[in-house]
Amino acid sequence: MNQQATPATSAHQPTAEELKQPNDEQPKINDEKRVKALILTGFGINCEEEVAAAYELAGAAATIVHLNQVLHGYVSIHDYDTLNFPGGFSFGDDLGSGVVLANKLRYRRNAEGRTLLDDIREFVANGKFVLGICNGFQVLVKLGLLPNLSGLVRPEVTLTHNASGRYEDRWVRLKVNPNSNSPFLKGLDTLEVPVRHGEGRLIISGPATLAHIEAQALNCLTYADFNGSPTDVYPYNPNGADLNCAGLTDPTGQVFGLMPHPEAFLSLYNHPDWARRKRANPGLSEEGDGLRLFRNIVAHVAALHGGPRSPAPSPVGRGSQPTSQHSSNKETQDVLQHVPRPTGEGPGVGLPTETSIVENVFTTTPQKWKVLKEYGRDMRKQPTPAEEVLWEELRGQKLAVKFRRQHAIDSYIVDFITIPDKLIVEVDGEIHAEPSEAEYDAGRTHALEALGYKMLRFSNAEVLNHMDKVLAAISDHLTQTNQTKRLRTNP
Repeated sequence: MNQQATPATSAHQPTAEELKQPNDEQPKINDEKRVKALILTGFGINCEEEVAAAYELAGAAATIVHLNQVLHGYVSIHDYDTLNFPGGFSFGDDLGSGVVLANKLRYRRNAEGRTLLDDIREFVANGKFVLGICNGFQVLVKLGLLPNLSGLVRPEVTLTHNASGRYEDRWVRLKVNPNSNSPFLKGLDTLEVPVRHGEGRLIISGPATLAHIEAQALNCLTYADFNGSPTDVYPYNPNGADLNCAGLTDPTGQVFGLMPHPEAFLSLYNHPDWARRKRANPGLSEEGDGLRLFRNIVAHVAALHGGPRSPAPSPVGRGSQPTSQHSSNKETQDVLQHVPRPTGEGPGVGLPTETSIVENVFTTTPQKWKVLKEYGRDMRKQPTPAEEVLWEELRGQKLAVKFRRQHAIDSYIVDFITIPDKLIVEVDGEIHAEPSEAEYDAGRTHALEALGYKMLRFSNAEVLNHMDKVLAAISDHLTQTNQTKRLRTNP
């Protein structure tokens, strides 16, 4: 919710001609060098201008579009780097804050039979970012995108009426969880921003869910007192939220939502106490705390655009290195400096000198095995949505074979593998379509197939939207493998 407008149950319905064009006041900026932020409006959303201003101040190109422009296919979220759900009173908060809009995203299908939730899942799987503020946070929670512990996008927590029984409109202090992996919050410790909501109290259903949220540091923001310490004391905690939680991320850190309004504190002069603070400290920065959050995500995405990202399945090659709290940087460097990198140029290029496959079991030097094993363990803790969904279909011998996930073979970590059947299944994001990444993948595939393994590759979109075809392809290969084994056994 946001106090800037009174709840309304009706909203302007754009004409067909209006739907075909983004808002005149916020034309789409075709500057490929700038980060592109898509900001939704309509149906009672009312903080879109402030969010757009925040992105523009942070150096991004902000585009505001009516939700119907996206739902009807005139604007694609995939043309942007961040998708933003601002605050407001979507659908007048009827049936509960965020409920109607969440249902619209989940159930309303376009001409191709896809929902906007389908597109959002693909958007995140492709390494992009989603931000929900206040009512936008409520939408993400009711939709199941936050915290999304299971990876299945089902509601796991909820946001309900404040414990005070009243609408809260005040400034609060926030403490950033130092273990959060969200790029929105990188390098931040505390923030001061306003809240204005009636249904901001986070309720976590049970101790198991609470424990998982804490263990993965998904409770990325907590309400804090004057000393910056998390507190459940009112009014520092304005709504009585479990874990004193003001914001959540999903396990990837790419989906982030919070009840307070960072877009409402972009300038020092937005703060009610700015005059006293400026007199006390004439050199005080004129930027508001909230702007730092937007600068963070814009800088992060710009860095990703600045050069190709190393493919997640490999801890070596293309400059990537495994990182683990259990191994020192020196130890990792010492191990990895001897690990060759496949180039895909000729047979056998890039095959390891310190590793071997003996009777289908991976062997290597103990030191190198330790590094690869720890890297695989870290990757299992941070799967992409597509990897998580596919693992649910492969685990427990559901296809009559045992699959392992994030397993070390040669000098690589592979997504999924069944060792007896010598089959590797990889799930690739959109970065793998770039020429440099495709060349690297070809070398990686060549090296692993030289060891006798078959590689099946699927895109994130294929896994998320066409799981039946993915499983059929895997099953067909396993069937062919078993038939070949029988022929060899009984010629």
